Amino acid sequence: MKLIYMVNGISKTSIPWRWADYFNARSTLMNIKLLSVKRIANEFLSIHKNIDIVHGHHIKAMALFLVSNVLLRKKSVYTVHGSYLFLSNSNAKLLKFIFRFSDKIIFVNKMLYDVLPLAMRDSISGKYEIILNGVETDYIYKKSDVYAKFNIDENDIICFHPARFVPEKNHIRLLSAFQPLIEKNPKIKLVLAGDGKLKEEIDTHISKLGLDNNILRLGLIERDEVYNFLERCDLFLMPSVSEGLNIAFLEAISMKSKVLVSNIEQFVYPIEAYDLDSEEINVTFVNPLNESAISEGISSALKKEKNFGYDCSDFSLETMMHKYENIYKKLLD
Repeated sequence: MKLIYMVNGISKTSIPWRWADYFNARSTLMNIKLLSVKRIANEFLSIHKNIDIVHGHHIKAMALFLVSNVLLRKKSVYTVHGSYLFLSNSNAKLLKFIFRFSDKIIFVNKMLYDVLPLAMRDSISGKYEIILNGVETDYIYKKSDVYAKFNIDENDIICFHPARFVPEKNHIRLLSAFQPLIEKNPKIKLVLAGDGKLKEEIDTHISKLGLDNNILRLGLIERDEVYNFLERCDLFLMPSVSEGLNIAFLEAISMKSKVLVSNIEQFVYPIEAYDLDSEEINVTFVNPLNESAISEGISSALKKEKNFGYDCSDFSLETMMHKYENIYKKLLD
């Protein structure tokens, strides 16, 4: 079967790109192409003739496609990656349109469905499923000395936080939580990898707290560099106030990193769904709205012994891929 993954823009760091690349290499059923919203008009005839299913991953791109689909009449799937609670008014309206006219809606976490207004949940009754995200548990990455590249002292205690600079990722509270930790132990360093609209606010807060020497801002880094940090860091951090199902979190678990995340359902649900013990997979939960709780959680997590003896197959892209294959086959049948 031939599919298009419809996205706003094509980026090799995005989830749809990773999925398409992985599925094309591993699946015997699927042939997937990524198509950005800017190219819909140019590819219109090709979609009409050659494509079986269009699977959307971004709101604006999917909404625009569904307008075209009045003529194309292709089967459509939309995956919800982020929370309705953080949508702009315009995107919330577009999502209602997508829910109405898509053939299938997928949520990457149960909470993304639960927070929807009742009317929106009713509108997709009988045509939605929850499929948890997966990661490449056997990913082979290029080894590199990221500590040397970014001038990180081997003797420092490194906490790694790769995330977009947006409100959901909770950078401001996290920075405030680090201040007392650094005052007690100047060897603790927080490594931020990412960029976004809150960059200036984050930079200002770091300077206000006097933490410039202990907070490393790397900007956007390569995926293989993320994996090298996951292998070597003392603690992976993601105390978000909202998530879909964070890929970096699953990658950190697959790399046997020590992990600290918020106790929101988006992080708790996958572990409970697979009947896993958070302690056995090196995961510590904290209240993301309480700076003292974040600080105490980091201190506690850093002291724990790392466990290497668990199986990550539940979180594999292979497992997730077969679930999507079943969705596509049912749509065509």
